[in-house]
Amino acid sequence: MKKITIFLAFILTVSSCSFLDQNPEELNTLEKVFSSRSETRKWFSRMYSSDYFPLELWGSAYYNHYMFGTDDANNELDWHIPHVLNGSISPEAPVTSTDVYYFSTFYQAIRHCNIFLEHVDECLELGIVEHRRMKAEARFMRAMYHFYLLREYGPIPIVDHSFTSGMMERRPYDECVEWIVNEMTEAIPDMYETRNDNDLGYPTQGAALAMISRIRLYAASPLFNGNTIYANFKNTDGTQLINQTYDPEKWKKAADAAKAVIDLGRYQLLKPSSANPTFDDYVNNYMRVTTTWRDNESDSEEARNSATEIIWARPQATSWWTMQCLPACFYSWNARDAVTLNMANEYFMADGSVARPLEEWFDEDNMQWSSQAGNGTQRQTFWMFCDREPRFYATTFFPNQRVSYATSDHPDVYETIEFWYSGNAGLSKSSGDHNSTGLSPRKNIPPDAQSNKGEGKCTSRNIPFPVIRLAEVYLNYCEAMNEYKGSASHAEILPYLNAIRERAGIPGYHGSYSQEEMREMIRHERRVELVWECHRYFDVRRWFIAHGENGALNTPVYGLNVAEGTGPTDPSFFKMVEGIPRTFRIEHYLAPIKSSEIALNPKMVQAPYY
Repeated sequence: MKKITIFLAFILTVSSCSFLDQNPEELNTLEKVFSSRSETRKWFSRMYSSDYFPLELWGSAYYNHYMFGTDDANNELDWHIPHVLNGSISPEAPVTSTDVYYFSTFYQAIRHCNIFLEHVDECLELGIVEHRRMKAEARFMRAMYHFYLLREYGPIPIVDHSFTSGMMERRPYDECVEWIVNEMTEAIPDMYETRNDNDLGYPTQGAALAMISRIRLYAASPLFNGNTIYANFKNTDGTQLINQTYDPEKWKKAADAAKAVIDLGRYQLLKPSSANPTFDDYVNNYMRVTTTWRDNESDSEEARNSATEIIWARPQATSWWTMQCLPACFYSWNARDAVTLNMANEYFMADGSVARPLEEWFDEDNMQWSSQAGNGTQRQTFWMFCDREPRFYATTFFPNQRVSYATSDHPDVYETIEFWYSGNAGLSKSSGDHNSTGLSPRKNIPPDAQSNKGEGKCTSRNIPFPVIRLAEVYLNYCEAMNEYKGSASHAEILPYLNAIRERAGIPGYHGSYSQEEMREMIRHERRVELVWECHRYFDVRRWFIAHGENGALNTPVYGLNVAEGTGPTDPSFFKMVEGIPRTFRIEHYLAPIKSSEIALNPKMVQAPYY
């Protein structure tokens, strides 16, 4: 079996073109694997492994341009992120994360699924129900990996067999969408309806429906729905790869898909358990959204074991993420994962209103610091960080914040975070790794994480990092309905948008709005609610707003002046300093395929404008 394992490792690491080849020795090896129930299950489980399925929190910025290659973040310490942001992406130097080239990795995953689907019938040791369920999940995951390719590379080859002859070519975007949706839809009847506590990280029928809602939403969005910049994006035989006629009915399909999830009645927003929640209750509740599998704080056993906000999540270790986000006053890697001031200012004020423009907080004639403690803040806190909505305090470490990640041996240890130069989390205390903006992410860190710098301790448990959750589905529905019906849809969608705001502890909307106003409201809410869940990277692309003079990824981001400052009210620290330079051109909407892949496969056309 050791020899078989080594050989399988070899055949699964070949290139995205040569993986289509077949040889007799491989067939003999696979016959041995699929004659055993235990080996068949191992092959099945690998579809979900980090060999293929990215772990967003493992390695943090080193691995994840989806999280940090946006205007929410400023990470200067690894070449992968500036490479995505500074316009240097090319077919010779494509998008990678520590040498993980997803075009190849995801097709290897697809091949793994195909081999399973083609050979699982040979395993006579599987029971009928298990056999059907595993085939359905393999079909679903094969579709998922196609979607992961589609969202980054645009039109892609559809590979529904492990072995074929000839060269593969891209299929039209809409054809890819319909194939993926059909595969997921047909898998649903044989997938589990729910999961028990031992396997909550695996997909369910609801997960498949929810993913269809996201796929439909992407397909309806401006990047792929009648975008004329892709008029010349064609295969070698002249096949048009992205439709050139806008189709409003795609928004209806997206809305219907989201509503199908909502109408299941199987999921609900995670809300504070108190009947009269305080500000701190809202903060703590939002922290639990991405760190709690089920509603374990509910008084009702029925509630704990039934409805949940998480539709599908992956268990992920948070050790890297915690170490890279915690400020240097804790035992950590000095908050190298930095949050931009641009993102910080996107959070609403405590009364639910939009914050003043970023520059106004830093007008030298008007800068202020708090004279007393407030919700989430203590005395002498810079005014930009005062009187914010609860989600800000649940997701962001900021200067002069007082928090605790104490160990069980020292339960009363609190630290005031001093990001200014001479402070306990400042540049003077952080050699090598350092924070570059004066803020870092707090989201996805379990509230019970423990850290003691003096003792060199930092522990952080696994969490359910959301693949998709109900709040996103609500926002998918709101966006699709507004685009399809405009203001005529607002009576239908405001209850869902307001449910998210009210769960966050801020007032809902109750006025009359135009389609354009509602579009910005939904996009704003989406950025805040889903921050640090890998949405912004794709949202600004599918909305087609990343490029141009005021493009989301083509304009400066800012941080505080971490090279200066000796205290919480030092004006030299509270200056806007530009972060990593950003350049986003038309070609960057779709990632390029390696030039070596194109050379091997003449039918594979490169993404436009490279």
